[in-house]
Amino acid sequence: MRSKGKGRRAVAGHGVLGAAIFGVIGLPATASAGSLDVGGGLDAKYNLTLGYAAAMRTESPDSALIGPAALNADDGDRNFDSGSLINNRASLLAEFYLSRGSYGAVLRGDAFYDDVYHRGNDNDSPTTINKAGDNDEFTDDARKYSGGRARVLDAYLYGDWSLSDSVQLNLRGGRQVVAWGESLFFSGIAGAQGPADATKANVPGAEIKNILLPVAQVSGQLDIGSRTSLMAYYHLEYKPTELDPAGSYFSTSDIVGPGREVLLFAPGVGIPYAGDKEPSDNGQYGVGIKVQLTGATGVGLYRLRYHDTNPAVLLNIAEVAPGTFVPVSYNIGYFDGIDMTALSFSTRLGPTNVAGEISYREGVNMLVNTALGPTASRGDLSQVLLSTLYTVAPNFLSQEIGLVGEAGYIHVEDVEGTMGSTQLSNSKMAWGYSLIATLNYRNVLQGWDLAVPITWAHLPEGRPAMAGAFGSLYGEGDRRLSVAGNFTYLQNLQVGVSYNAYLGSATLADRPYADRDYVALNVKYSY
Repeated sequence: MRSKGKGRRAVAGHGVLGAAIFGVIGLPATASAGSLDVGGGLDAKYNLTLGYAAAMRTESPDSALIGPAALNADDGDRNFDSGSLINNRASLLAEFYLSRGSYGAVLRGDAFYDDVYHRGNDNDSPTTINKAGDNDEFTDDARKYSGGRARVLDAYLYGDWSLSDSVQLNLRGGRQVVAWGESLFFSGIAGAQGPADATKANVPGAEIKNILLPVAQVSGQLDIGSRTSLMAYYHLEYKPTELDPAGSYFSTSDIVGPGREVLLFAPGVGIPYAGDKEPSDNGQYGVGIKVQLTGATGVGLYRLRYHDTNPAVLLNIAEVAPGTFVPVSYNIGYFDGIDMTALSFSTRLGPTNVAGEISYREGVNMLVNTALGPTASRGDLSQVLLSTLYTVAPNFLSQEIGLVGEAGYIHVEDVEGTMGSTQLSNSKMAWGYSLIATLNYRNVLQGWDLAVPITWAHLPEGRPAMAGAFGSLYGEGDRRLSVAGNFTYLQNLQVGVSYNAYLGSATLADRPYADRDYVALNVKYSY
């Protein structure tokens, strides 16, 4: 499949699922764009999307998630009582495309302001708060990352060249997202190709390629005939995944994410955060080949080397007396030099689109049990993802039902171990799945369409050894249910309401979101 230079993402894969999924789940595939007359033979287009979101917590904090065992994981839970707003946000997404012939530039940025994080919160536990200052105030970083900021997203140049009648070359340079493979909801090949905005992963049914963040890199795709594509990229910078700030609604850790300050051992007793230890900007790259075997079937082979964008807590140990070692501070570290070999496929079985990935990673960050508790180490891990898409014809329920699903499986093959231990803190094997059924109703009122997506996600077995392997699903028995109604007017205005439930009994290790049910209203307008 040919990669279009002016699109946001260089995508190799999703030849079957990617183009269809938006229509199946009731979303427009592209927004309309305005044009600008800039002269000089230049074609300029823009798109602006204004948004507003309000969300309210509907459940009280569970005692299992704010008790003594949750000393370093309770601030986000305590900060919001049942009935409290968790979002009151206005947002703007701006996109600008400039092209002339086969060359062009893409610039995207967003900004938002959320009033919730500029007010006091509901925390009434001054002895367990993991920060300095008033217990009912958010940290400066929480106000910045959850309360409002502006940022540049994509900013790159591209060019297309015809090297012969059958050979086409596309090159891009700058801040961009490169996303290969076939994963939809879980972290597969695409999840290893750059950082993510993890704050978006908390929304049930969030697609992996919609939460990826751009980084500075050069990328290229060489199309040979109509069936073979060669791809490559090289990162020019390292960026970690953007986590929920400590104390924000979806934060389940008070010691990682923006705003982390102290790790507590007892109320009022702890060690300070001593900074991040990030990998080099160099050493991240990937190569791949995609072959279209038939009109409906394609396969891909990929080799990647990447630095983990998910954090690991690193304790700094000191000898305070002969033979007595204690932690005195902690850092947030990121494991570098992880190798990944992967295969992908996409095909069509009758009316059903099917796709998947098989991958093997060497040097992945995983936790092992030591005398100091769970400690970061390395290991090797295999992963299988299988996704499908099916559209049900008009029926007594709706004019159309779109069904999208993905199942994933991971297995730890080897553990390096640390401090004399190779015992995993989490499970050697885990599997989970996510499903979306969308009932579509066209022209329910003049110009208005209605989509009713029902999302279900479940992790039936295991606690994943690789962080983020199943999106925001944590451990065995973690279940998510979301029901929404999205009205769209002429593909420009969208108004939606949703209820999002986190099911299962609350536990810190496996179901830390079990008390975070919320109801939300979203309005978007594009022009």
